[in-house]
Parts: sequence; C-alpha cells; structure tokens
Amino acid sequence: MYADPPRTMERVSRRDIFTSLPARIQWLHSFLEFGTDDVQALISGQKYIKAVIPAIVNIVYKKLLKYDITARVFTTRDSRDEGPVESWPTEDSAQIEHRKMFLRWYLTKLNSDCTRMDYWEYLDKVGLMHIGKGRQNPLHVDYVFLGACLGFIQDSLFEAILSHPRLELHRKIAIVKALGKVIWIQNDLIEKWHNTDGAEYAQEEEADTLLGEIAEDEREGYLHGKKILGDHDGSSIFTSRTGSSKSSDSGKTSLGRPIEEATHLGDGMSRCPFSGMARSGPNPADLERQRATSTRSPRVNGTAPDVLQQYHTPGTPRIRIIDGKTVLKENLEPNPFEAKK
Repeated sequence: MYADPPRTMERVSRRDIFTSLPARIQWLHSFLEFGTDDVQALISGQKYIKAVIPAIVNIVYKKLLKYDITARVFTTRDSRDEGPVESWPTEDSAQIEHRKMFLRWYLTKLNSDCTRMDYWEYLDKVGLMHIGKGRQNPLHVDYVFLGACLGFIQDSLFEAILSHPRLELHRKIAIVKALGKVIWIQNDLIEKWHNTDGAEYAQEEEADTLLGEIAEDEREGYLHGKKILGDHDGSSIFTSRTGSSKSSDSGKTSLGRPIEEATHLGDGMSRCPFSGMARSGPNPADLERQRATSTRSPRVNGTAPDVLQQYHTPGTPRIRIIDGKTVLKENLEPNPFEAKK
C-alpha cells in the first residue's frame, strides 16, 4: 500500500522539471525562495553591478588566459581537443577583444529584467551553446571550465558589492543574496546540458526541447531570431590595445567611466573596482546618512517598519543567532539589526 503526500506538501512533476523550462525555473525560484524581495534588490543594485562590468570582464579574461587548458579553447573551439595548437591568444588579440565584447553584453543581460521569461530562456541557451549546438560556429566547453568561470565571476561581483564604501549593510546582503540565486540558476541551466539526468524523457520529448525550436545556425546574442544582446556601439566597443569598452574618443567607456579606471587593475587582479571612490575620501553627508539608517529598519514603499511584521525585509538573514538561540527568519522582527531599547 502506498501513501499519498500530505496535503501541505507541494507536488512537483519530475517530467516537467526535465521537459519544461518554465516548470524548471518555477521550481528553482520556489526552492531558492527567489521572489519580489530579490527582484527589488536586483533593481536597486543594477547601477552598482553595471559600473563594475568592464573591470570584471578584464579580470575574467586574464584568468582564462592564465591556463593553457582554458586558453586553448579560443583556438580549438573544443575543450576535448588535446592536439597541438596553431596559435595562442593574447589579451590584446582581436579574438579576445571580440569575446570580451560578448561577455560584457552577457553580464549586462544578467543584470537586466529577470521577470521576463526570455531572460531565463537566454540563460538556458548559454548552456546549450557550449555543447556544440544552437550557434553558427559550434563550440564545446566541458562543464568544469564553465562552472569555474561562473564561480570566478560570482566571486568578483560579490567582492565588488561587499566592498562598496557607501552601500548600507542590509542592501549589500540583499543584492548579494539575489545575485547568488540568479547565478546559481544560471549554473543549473549550464550544467543540465552536460549531464544525462532526465535522459529517459529525451526520446519522448524529442521534438520539444526546453527552448522549443532552436535554429542550429542562430547567431550569437540571438534568441528565436530576435537580438537580445548588444547595443548600438557594439562595433567599436574594443578598439584599444587594452581591450577597454571604448565608445568614443572621449577617453571614457560606453558606461561613462574613465578608461583607466575600467582597465587598470592596480597591483593585483582582485583590486576592488570601487577603490577609486574610497581614495578620494568618504563624503561626510553620505556617512551621516548611512549612520542614520544603520540603526533603524528601512522603509518599504514608504511604510513604517512596525506594520511590516508579515514581510521579510530584503537583506534579513534566513537564520540568525539572537540571545544565544538560533532563530529562523519567520520568527524575526522586521529588522533584527535594530538595537533593543
């Protein structure tokens, strides 16, 4: 005799997880608790993430070109190919400048509206494109290299946000938590194309992939024939030998930052992209505002915290030690950082 799941237990179809991208995304959102708090945090953090994209692009390619096993893929287009390499790419080669352009566009897409389904569809296609499908020029990269690269990008983004000299702590926590969920979903959508989980449904659903009908010769940056990556200055983004995202002769990147600031990495690759702000000294008015807000709960939509008992303040930890006891977020006050009177 078999027992039915309790009424309080949500039912999830394994077939749907492996044959329907919307179903997979919905379940991942539910399990990771990716909700409106995270969307709000990502929206509020967009300008900070956008500001560090040029620097992150540079350090990612420095890292990829540091090892022969990842650098060779730019020539062989297949990480499984262990034969002799005709030529090795360098940071200032046209090919790497071109790849930097697409990484900048990809990170810009990652920092865009995650409430649209085509956002998640493109993240899924990123995985597909790295197994030799879904693009004009086939490319195959083993998952271990993709996962490591994504982890390095995540580490760089987190360091940049957590190092920001003017962001309040609760906002840093909220942005990092939300970014972590998005990047982990991207990781899942890359990894699933490299394993055989759910393979038993492949033949049954052969005509219905997770992306629907995908043109094998679709150009990079396109989804279902629609351009979703790139901007108007794409043809002249990387015109200097430093690989900076130069959009004009003004000495600034397409994001309005000085080229030297976007490309100079100081004495080490882990230099904080916001350190230029800190060097000039903190703004006393900004520090005063931060001190004033650090001891009180942030207002949500103009509503005072005493009526937000049922809401979870973005940035509030899921588990916290209070008076020596572990307390789950459901039992926390709106702002556990607020000093007791």
